[in-house]
Order: sequence, then C-alpha cells, then structure tokens
Amino acid sequence: MPKSRTRKPKNTRPRTTTSRSDYERRRRSIDLMIDRLTPEYVAWASREEADLAGFAAGQLTVVKMFLTIVSSLAKGTPSLRLDPDHVAGFLPPFLEDVAAAAENEDQSVDDQRYVIGTLIDWLTFLEESARWEGTAEELEAVAEVLDAQAEALGGIVDEGPRAALPQASEEEAAAFASGAPFVRHARALLEWLGTEREVTEDATLPAEALASAAELVGSEERAARLWEAMVNAELIDTAGGVARPGEGAADLGGGDGLGRLEAQFLGTEIVVAACTDGEPGTPDGETAAVLTTILTAAVHQQPFPLEDVASLGAGLAEDGEAEEDEEELGPGAAQQLQSLSEALMREIRELESLGLLDTSDGMVNVPVAALDAVYDAVVDYEEEAAGEEEFDDGFDDEADDQV
Repeated sequence: MPKSRTRKPKNTRPRTTTSRSDYERRRRSIDLMIDRLTPEYVAWASREEADLAGFAAGQLTVVKMFLTIVSSLAKGTPSLRLDPDHVAGFLPPFLEDVAAAAENEDQSVDDQRYVIGTLIDWLTFLEESARWEGTAEELEAVAEVLDAQAEALGGIVDEGPRAALPQASEEEAAAFASGAPFVRHARALLEWLGTEREVTEDATLPAEALASAAELVGSEERAARLWEAMVNAELIDTAGGVARPGEGAADLGGGDGLGRLEAQFLGTEIVVAACTDGEPGTPDGETAAVLTTILTAAVHQQPFPLEDVASLGAGLAEDGEAEEDEEELGPGAAQQLQSLSEALMREIRELESLGLLDTSDGMVNVPVAALDAVYDAVVDYEEEAAGEEEFDDGFDDEADDQV
C-alpha cells in the first residue's frame, strides 16, 4: 500500500458549472456508493491494524470529494470507473484548491501529496479487490496521470533527512517497543499507579510516593524523570491534581503499531528531559547542551568515542602548563571539564541502562530501534528539511580538541 500524508486537506468547492442541486444529488449517490465499500477498504488499507483504521477511513473523505467532481461530466449512475481524460482535466484544479486552503506553502505541498497518495491507494484497492469497473487500459491511464502528478510534487512522501538512517526490522521494532528497559519501567509505574494517585500542583509525585516509585525502577532520579516523561507523553493524565493512566497507557508495551508509537513517544520525552535539564550557563545546563550535541552526532551516524567524553579535562594542566591553560580557557577549566565529563558519563550510562544508547563498541551509539525516538528529541527537523547537507557537531575548534 503506498504511503501518503496524514494531514487532511480542507474541503474544496468543485470547479464546475453544474447546478447546486445536480451536485448534491451526485454527491449523495457517490457517498452511498463509497459508504458501502468503507468496511472493505478500511480492512484492506489498514491490514487489520487498529491504529491505521482511522487514517484509512479519513482517506475516503478525499475520495468522495474528488469522485463527485470528476464525475460531473459522466452520464448515468456513478460507478467504480474513472475516465482518464476527466481525471487529467479535474485533478490539477482540485490540487490548486487544496493548496489554496493550506496555511502555508510547505503545508500546501504536504496536502497535495496526501491527496495524490490517497487516490493512488483508492485505485490500488479497486484493482486488487477486482472492483474496478473500467477497462485495463483505462486503469493504466488513470494510474499514469496520478503517477505524473506525484512525480511533479517530488513523490508522495518527502522522505526527509531520516531516509538515509538505518531502519529497524519488524522484529527489532517490536522487541524494542515491548521489551526496552524504559518501557518495562514505565509499565511497572503504571501498575503501581493503579486507578489514581494524588500529585503535587506541578504534577510531580509527593516525596513519599516518589520514594515508593523509586523502589520499582532503581532510583528517585530515574523515577522522577520517567514520571515527567510519561506525563509529557500523555501516558499519565494529571488533570485536577490526580494522576491516572492516560489514553495511551494500555498500548504501551505492545509490539503492534500503537505500542511502537507509544514507546517512541515515551523514549523521545525521556531524552528531551535529559537534554533540557538546568538553565543555560549552569553546570546542569552545560551538561544538557553537550549531551544534545553528542546524541545529535550519534543519530547522524557520527558517534563520539566514549573515551573522549570520559577524559574531558584530563589533558589540561599537565607538564606545568596550568597557567597557560587558565589563560586560554579560563580559571578552573580543567576541573570544570572533569565535572562536565562526570555528569555526561552519568547521563550516558543512564540512557544506556534505559535502552536508548549503546556504548558496547566504545562509541556513543543509538540502537537502530531507538533512532526515531532519539532523533525526534535532539534534531530540529525543519532546519534539516530546509536543506542542511552536512551535520555540524556544534563544537568550536577548542571544544573539538577536547571531545
């Protein structure tokens, strides 16, 4: 099944001279025709995966809109046949209307791609289900029109900068979503939470409850960070000063599509928390900033050697050069870098213990199944999509010498 954009374009008016009453009659007839096929299409398009069923059903809104317009020149009862000439004539103005309804240029292209992807899905469904009512030649001609429009838009989906990254296999993705340590810890916290617990005004756990949660996951620091991430990932709802399982809580830990999404959302929030601790200029803030740079390099497949992180500051103040080092880098530079190194190693080890990093080969790597989660936490997608061709690690020359 071809991939298409999830964004739904706004409704557009048909560019025809057909009277309003004729248009409404045709629209109702086409709605009824497609409604009868909705269960079959949703089952085909979603491959029986519940998390895709809503998306597939939403596609049929676009199908109804376009078929109502493209059939304005047809005679008789609507059918599951598309005239290639009519598709070629009505598709460009339909896409123009979709673009005009978008909020900005980038969204307009995404919306147009969504429409083309949806129509390709619909045509593929008619062919594979043997419901196409035209000739084989007409089917091929309509497919060529849609393919040409997709090519003109740069493809149905803009793959973006993540396209070149390694992809987890189905087995790896399912195992990560169901068995990663951070997922197991989160499931334990959800079981501990039960139906509800009182929380503080800022949605955190009271001291006694935090101590209890720490017994399940290993430390109060880990429990607090996991709790914050679970709240931000909407796995825990804290409305009204009471914490209760959120909408996605039941899906977390599953290896299916929904389970994978919930694990990815939670993993992203955990990394975000690690990379945003502390204010800029403070030790915690500096640690978070450098950690972000290290993780960004890792997802770009340019990992830092762990030894370089662990030895920050170790090369300074040797051979009687302390005064020269302090003059160049500031007083106490060696001690500050060593403190930064220790803080970074704690963060890296913690993320590794949660299953979001891997240093087994001596480099700070991100496991392939965790790439999407970590990428979303540390990389500015819009900046990447705007055309950055090379990754800049963010360090100045002096810092590069140390890391």
